[in-house]
Amino acid sequence: MNDDMPDSLSPDEADLARLADGSLDATRRDRLRAHVEASPELAARLAEQERAVAMMRALTAPAPDGLRARIGQPAGDRRRRAARRAGWTRRWLTLPMATALAVAAAAIIVVSGAATRSPTVAQTVRFTLAAATLPAPAVDPADPDRLALAVGAVAFPSWEPAGWSTAGAREDRLGDRRVATVFYRWHGRRVGYAIVSGPPLAAVAGRPVRRYGVRFTLARRAGTELVTWVESGHTCVIAGRGVAPGTLLALATVQR
Repeated sequence: MNDDMPDSLSPDEADLARLADGSLDATRRDRLRAHVEASPELAARLAEQERAVAMMRALTAPAPDGLRARIGQPAGDRRRRAARRAGWTRRWLTLPMATALAVAAAAIIVVSGAATRSPTVAQTVRFTLAAATLPAPAVDPADPDRLALAVGAVAFPSWEPAGWSTAGAREDRLGDRRVATVFYRWHGRRVGYAIVSGPPLAAVAGRPVRRYGVRFTLARRAGTELVTWVESGHTCVIAGRGVAPGTLLALATVQR
């Protein structure tokens, strides 16, 4: 976007992200603000960017020494770590929602009560969108950064410091697999975080991203954004509707 942006030209996500985090120069900021004030659509897109920026600022706060020890993360230089996260976060936040993922949308497979021979990520996503059937798990008294619920060695995280409150849970089966799901809410947004027992599920088609030595896959299915990865041998899936891919990636990597 240039300073002479005509009214008919929609600003890209990069400019909205810079406006949200305060890095846009004064001249362009004032011009873009004028366009945003005249457009409900731009106002909604800016609000989404501002919510993601606020969340990321909370998530990039220094991790407690105990948490760093648990996940093997060296203390390092605080500013360098924060700058690195801010850099990759902005790159993902600036991708247009509709074109960030070069994947054709596919209908989510409906799981019947019958045993499933080959569970899939698409089937798991169904549980992340379903209603909670159990109360929200409590925070682990031994570690305030995780919940007192786990599948194998993989514990669900507590995102309370970032403003995401737990909003219930559920337990399901995919064939002989246990699927535990915890739901989180933040400013009207809801995501489901599912962990599948047993060996990893077949990889889902999507956009691969490597962060902190872990391969994440961002994808979109039937209007649902999702990120999936393998941790301690189990498949993990975070999914939600109306949630930016960059936000899901940030949540998946917050404790790494």
